[in-house]
Amino acid sequence: MPLRIVTGILVVAATATVADWAWYTFGCHGTAAGVIHGAVLLTVVGGALGAASGRILRGLPIGTLAGTGGALAYYVFVAAFGEHVAAIPAAWVVTWLSMAILEGRWISVSRRSWLAIAGRGTAAAVLSGIAFYLVIDTLWGAPPPGGRNYAVQFAAWAAAWAPGMLVLALRRDSLEARLHPERW
Repeated sequence: MPLRIVTGILVVAATATVADWAWYTFGCHGTAAGVIHGAVLLTVVGGALGAASGRILRGLPIGTLAGTGGALAYYVFVAAFGEHVAAIPAAWVVTWLSMAILEGRWISVSRRSWLAIAGRGTAAAVLSGIAFYLVIDTLWGAPPPGGRNYAVQFAAWAAAWAPGMLVLALRRDSLEARLHPERW
């Protein structure tokens, strides 16, 4: 499982980097482009989480649902708050909670409890949110004079996605064994 999720994180980072390149090169803008972007990127995230559990085909549609929902939430929050600065973290939380619900009830070999889903979703949103905040200027800030360095973009995306994906992919028995080794 660890190699699968690490590979998945790298595939997600590569997908996000290619999406950035397309966004900056072709000037993609608007709600439709944002929703398509969210759906495609999170389909890859869902596939990576599914692959980590040996259920890639189950992961793909949950990613699509979470990505579409997160992107639509972003545009609703922009309309409500009037700016994207507040909408980004709010949509990020919606996306991670959606992924946690769908992963815990659809991908996980043993269905997770609602409390476990809430805990994992919250941890994924907070940890990845912090990581994303730390690299946001690299990802979306003004490009350096020589232009964007997409190798650096790739590394930044890997750092931003890794915490949340690792939290959701961590198997319960693995976590339980670490927390309570006397039971194993």
